[in-house]
Amino acid sequence: MASAGDIPTQEALAATAMLRTEFPDLKIRFINVVDLFKLQPNAEHPHGLLDRDFDSLFTVDKPVIVNFHGYPQLIHRMAYRRRNHENIHVRGYKEKGSINTPLELAIDNNIDRFSLAMDVVDRVPRLQKLGGHAKERFLNQQIECRDYAHQFGIDKPDVADWTWPY
Repeated sequence: MASAGDIPTQEALAATAMLRTEFPDLKIRFINVVDLFKLQPNAEHPHGLLDRDFDSLFTVDKPVIVNFHGYPQLIHRMAYRRRNHENIHVRGYKEKGSINTPLELAIDNNIDRFSLAMDVVDRVPRLQKLGGHAKERFLNQQIECRDYAHQFGIDKPDVADWTWPY
């Protein structure tokens, strides 16, 4: 799981915490990308990582979900020469939403904790076989949060005030 941007990072961390609760034996690496130019090869930009360093962080054969505060195409363009590019799945701004709460806007753009957690279940082969119950729980929580926002005009306090539990 990787992120760039404050809200996407918080949502990705919340998804990671949810997954750790549901699947305690699941190994999840979390990377917060502060300098986007690190995603490019070092031959393309002076901040770029060497291929071996990029591979050691992002792996060469595991699914990587990147939660990004901008257009997903930017991340794909920066990392397209990387060995594991076909396993990098970027979630980002889709120009969806209007006058929404922050979580509703995240849900509309699939960068919320629930969508990310469900995406992990779909992409990790072991979880595809046993994660149906968790996906259903995540979807129900997402619906509950959206219903709350529609009823009260704000996000649920436990979502809005979420902090890293570990």
